[in-house]
Amino acid sequence: MSAAYWLDLRDYRPAEVAAGLGKPIFVVQGGRDYQVTVADDLAIWKAGLVGRPDVTIRVYDADNHLFTPGTGRSTPAEYEPVQHMDPEVVADIAGWLS
Repeated sequence: MSAAYWLDLRDYRPAEVAAGLGKPIFVVQGGRDYQVTVADDLAIWKAGLVGRPDVTIRVYDADNHLFTPGTGRSTPAEYEPVQHMDPEVVADIAGWLS
């Protein structure tokens, strides 16, 4: 990525932007995601959206970054085989949208 991309991204605060939208928000998180973690990244979203009754946050403990379920620590090799997204995530997104 170019330097301009990283410089633009440096000051971007997505949770703050989302909080200002005034729209219902559905945040989904894989519990086994090592790229966007529950402990670090989801905590920022929770803090940024606190007090918003129109925000739903769901963590899928068995899912990785791609919302495919597994066990143990997730690794890049887990992304290699063709897989289907966790049906629970699909159903929850569809239910939230309707």
